Amino acid sequence: MNNTMNNDSKKVALTIGKFNGFHLGHQTLLRDITKAAAEQGMTPKILKLVTKDGDIFDKVEVEDFLKDRFPSIEGVEYITFSPEFAKMSPEEFVSEVLVKQMNVGYVAVGVDFRFGKDRAGDTDTLRELGSKYGFEVSILDKLMIEGSIVSSSLIREKLSDGDMDSTKMYLGRPYSIKGTVESGKKLGRTLGYPTVNISLDADKILPRYGVYSSVVRIFDGNEWHNHRGITNIGKRPSIDDGDNATVESFIYDFNDDIYGFDVIIVPEVFIRGEIRFSSLDELTQQITRDIDYASSITHQ
Repeated sequence: MNNTMNNDSKKVALTIGKFNGFHLGHQTLLRDITKAAAEQGMTPKILKLVTKDGDIFDKVEVEDFLKDRFPSIEGVEYITFSPEFAKMSPEEFVSEVLVKQMNVGYVAVGVDFRFGKDRAGDTDTLRELGSKYGFEVSILDKLMIEGSIVSSSLIREKLSDGDMDSTKMYLGRPYSIKGTVESGKKLGRTLGYPTVNISLDADKILPRYGVYSSVVRIFDGNEWHNHRGITNIGKRPSIDDGDNATVESFIYDFNDDIYGFDVIIVPEVFIRGEIRFSSLDELTQQITRDIDYASSITHQ
């Protein structure tokens, strides 16, 4: 965890989980702890379990989201699912982490919450331990939208399909990729389509590889400016066949030097999957078609 102790004398209203993406289901928990904290004079906080599954939004994006939507929440405490952590019994987790380190007075979790060694603890266990250690427990039902339970696995499935509309519906906001503009191979400039390349968090979950009609938001040091363009997400099989995925965007009618600027890419509509082209000329022709198509659907 980031901090070994909660130095605030006030009790904490806490929610616990993997929170992969802070989707609309997760947001019901965030609203619950902020309401409880306001009513009972507590400090609302999040305890996020870090796993190897990757994240739909990285730490910076999570901080931006909380500042925008839940400013009263002081932040996120991260706890890694280590071998030592996995050995803790349900009561050890409650007494050592929740009570001693977090100073909880209120805990909100979903109905399927499990904790402790071998996932032995459930919501009934948490309620019993809450009575023993003196904190209130709130259990919230799963959120359903259009007949589907909102979950991180469902959103990952929609991302892997390139279904950005459904992803947006379940997240409650558009999926986006935030990064800093870095120097690429400048091949796009050679082809007549200079691209904006951004750095990626290694744990970032990306949507289906391919080309998207997108919004590119650029921060000039004072404010964000929205531009339209197309974005390629993937391993560029016609160029370098690298092992690492890249995100590069061509912005319409834009030639400014923005190296080092923060940008947010919002892929909105999936246009096509990745294609291996036999020549750069063939690639250039396809880029032209992609831009024409993306422009046509943008203005419909």
